[in-house]
Amino acid sequence: MSQDPKPTRGMPRSLIYAMIPAGFIVLVLILILYGAWVQEETEEPPTVVEEPPEPLELE
Repeated sequence: MSQDPKPTRGMPRSLIYAMIPAGFIVLVLILILYGAWVQEETEEPPTVVEEPPEPLELE
């Protein structure tokens, strides 16, 4: 009986399985950083509230 040949090409299965959560974490970091970058660009200037004019006093 002959032995089965060992695969020599490709990545080990453990590395492929480790890439799934690593890819998810990278995707989440990209989305968070992109969201912070867009929020800084679209930040509105502070609103200036004007006080109403003083009422005129009649004598």
